[in-house]
Amino acid sequence: MTQFGKPLTRTDTPIPGLVVFDLPVHGDSRGWFKENWQREKMTEAGLPDFGPVQNNVSFNDKAGTTRGIHAEPWDKFVSVATGRIFGAWVDLREGPTFGAVFTTEIDRSKAIFVPSGVGNSYQTLEPDTAYTYLVNDHWSPTAEYAFLNLADETIAISWPVPLEEAELSEKDKNHPRLAEVTPIPPKKTLVLGANGQLGRALRDLWGNRTDVEFATRANIDLSDPNSLPGARRWRDYDTIVNAAAYTAVDKAETPEGRTAAWAINATAVAALARIATDNNITLVHISSDYVYVSRVK
Repeated sequence: MTQFGKPLTRTDTPIPGLVVFDLPVHGDSRGWFKENWQREKMTEAGLPDFGPVQNNVSFNDKAGTTRGIHAEPWDKFVSVATGRIFGAWVDLREGPTFGAVFTTEIDRSKAIFVPSGVGNSYQTLEPDTAYTYLVNDHWSPTAEYAFLNLADETIAISWPVPLEEAELSEKDKNHPRLAEVTPIPPKKTLVLGANGQLGRALRDLWGNRTDVEFATRANIDLSDPNSLPGARRWRDYDTIVNAAAYTAVDKAETPEGRTAAWAINATAVAALARIATDNNITLVHISSDYVYVSRVK
């Protein structure tokens, strides 16, 4: 039964970034009310300011309905509006905690923040359970996903309703075992202007790193700033290093050169800053103190 009046508190789990929250629920003879997600209070309590863009609801008719294990390239804030679930989360990210498991029950007075790359699954413990979750990206066919079998022997989740008696989809029944799952790599660093002088130096420094991607003008053209929002699936990156610039000093004094220099050195940089803000990316912009002085009066 839901416990009313709990304070908003966070509890860390053995999986890095996976955090359980107790939610204040206020009830009386009419029913109950809760703030399921309140940005100011929850970031103060330690919830990352993850920027949700979509709210999803999965309604489950029967107790024993089981879904998962799915890991997506976005963060989730999971709770229930009605009913109760047994949740199980598995770290499928590359690193020392790959395969780590955490389980807990979630009712309307609890929620859990699930970072991208952590496999998510649940089993309903009551009929008419409404499972809700906020996500900070939209589904994309080009994104990378990972899946794990609910019955995997390595993680050995003890489901309250045995899986042979539970309601599962055929797709979930046929997901791979842990030994067959490719760990999800960390988000990448993208270097722009990779054929320039600075870009070549960064290739020499970082060329052997699998988490660094190099883009030349042929891949991403900063002279066309309007093309930048659709140039990449930006949620796949955590850092952009902008080593691109218009550096032809003499040509920058011509009408055509001034247009190109402004597009690459100013307008495109502003577009990159908006992309970085929208996608929680660190933007490193490298410039010089050289000032182009126009002689045109």
